[in-house]
Amino acid sequence: MLKKTFDVNLQGDNLSELLSAIQNQVEVTLTRDGVALAKVLPFPLGGEKITTDNKVLKPRTAEGWEGQIWIANDFDDELPKINTMFYGEDE
Repeated sequence: MLKKTFDVNLQGDNLSELLSAIQNQVEVTLTRDGVALAKVLPFPLGGEKITTDNKVLKPRTAEGWEGQIWIANDFDDELPKINTMFYGEDE
């Protein structure tokens, strides 16, 4: 990704250039008197989702674990011992 720096003291004259840079996928750093104030990142083209370390997230697909895991039929059955701990005796 291209990068460009703009001084906010001069933005009155360069606002259209700033917006054009962002629209053209340029990472913009805003500065004041040479000190960085903010970083402006353009939205990614195509609506991809980006992580904080600028990696593109790929959409998840169903059935990625098909045939690799097994869940018991009784995995969500209630256990009397656990019910006693939550609800007390004689519930």
